[in-house]
Amino acid sequence: MRAWGLTLAAGIASLALAGAAQAGEAFRKGPYLQNVSRNSITVLWEASEACAGEVRLYDHGAGPGTGPDDGHQQQPPPPRVISAQGAHDNVYELLIDGLTPGRRYRYEIACGGEVEQGEFATAPAAGMPFSFVVFGDSRSNAGAHRMVVERIRREVPDFLIGTGDMVDDGSQERQWQEFFDIERDLLRENVLFPAVGNHDRQGRGRTADSFRKYFALPENSLDPERYYAFTYGSARFLVLDSNAYSFSLTDQTAWIERELQSARLDPRVEHVFVIMHHPPFSVSLHGGQTDLRERWTPLFEKYQVTAVFSGHDHVYSRAEHEGVRYFVSGGAGAPVYPRARRPSPIDLAAVQYFERVHHYVRVQVIGRFVEVSAVRVDGTLIETVSWGAPPRASEPPAVAGRASEPGPAAGGSASSSPASSVGGRGQAARGGGGEGGLGLLGKLGACMMLLAGGVLVWTLRS
Repeated sequence: MRAWGLTLAAGIASLALAGAAQAGEAFRKGPYLQNVSRNSITVLWEASEACAGEVRLYDHGAGPGTGPDDGHQQQPPPPRVISAQGAHDNVYELLIDGLTPGRRYRYEIACGGEVEQGEFATAPAAGMPFSFVVFGDSRSNAGAHRMVVERIRREVPDFLIGTGDMVDDGSQERQWQEFFDIERDLLRENVLFPAVGNHDRQGRGRTADSFRKYFALPENSLDPERYYAFTYGSARFLVLDSNAYSFSLTDQTAWIERELQSARLDPRVEHVFVIMHHPPFSVSLHGGQTDLRERWTPLFEKYQVTAVFSGHDHVYSRAEHEGVRYFVSGGAGAPVYPRARRPSPIDLAAVQYFERVHHYVRVQVIGRFVEVSAVRVDGTLIETVSWGAPPRASEPPAVAGRASEPGPAAGGSASSSPASSVGGRGQAARGGGGEGGLGLLGKLGACMMLLAGGVLVWTLRS
């Protein structure tokens, strides 16, 4: 009887959701942003019914309602108009190219008599500072997920990284709808690069059909979009499929090494970041994944990966092994996990900080300097850790390429400010838990840091 009641309630909720979409909303999902580069971006949306979608693109500052109100307002240049030609199951995917690097744009999308607006910035040239936010495991708790998203919206990152498990069951359209409803305002102005989690897959074949349907990701691997790579500024990002029953431990391993070799031979690439769902090191419920430690972490060490971001365990933790830093960020909404009763000695030796908490992580990169801050859902700072040569307040950032002097090794100098830790504290305490703690970069310029061309690197929304 109870199971029948739950099924009936779920059915009524699904019918209500479908009815709401038919009744008033031309945009069922989105619009949302994907796959940004220096010269292009992809905009997606799902329409309730087929419509002749049209995108109007404005340079930042142009468009309706902009310009000085002094009686001498210049006529803004006409927008660029791009039409959406077709859709798959009413999901429209529109590539906008021919854009200027490091430039901010506004856009409008008309569909079914409704208009949605947003803005985005293209990726900057190599050597320019940038920031991104990491979060994951939003499944199964809409209330906590919504609170994390609202807190992230106070940040102004250049893009978002997802560590997987966006939904509880990748075959359930209702859950995908809930995900996009909660993240709607966030994703209309922030590009998301997601990793596929074990819950995002579907069916006995562990396919990722819905994942591929809703995300437009770089197609530069043997299994397009399930794992991929992209460049942003002077960093190369590898987003991996760490699920054991895919290609993760066979063909993907060779692809990873080729990508790492290529990145380390490219003088424009200063950092390499790796993102995947399962953590190699963790002292929480699932623990570190042995297969990943054996097959992939030796490659991360060999090619001096800057940092690895994972989810799967619903906690925040930081680890270090053989000079590579590993962060677990699985606190975007799913029920948080306790610490394991008997963590493995390998995990226990590697993990330096652990907290059971809903949170997100922000990362800021200036030249060789990297700062990682973990922030609780209430806005208080968990910790800040940084490494590399810190920028001087009077010194402009490098514009292109790597400096001739070799950079610090992956295990170079670092400082951190944990509130509590597992396995020891960082060398120097900073921050400590006030709301919106800014760390070193905040002290260098708490309000904002502007670069040539007016590109905003980082600030905090009030």
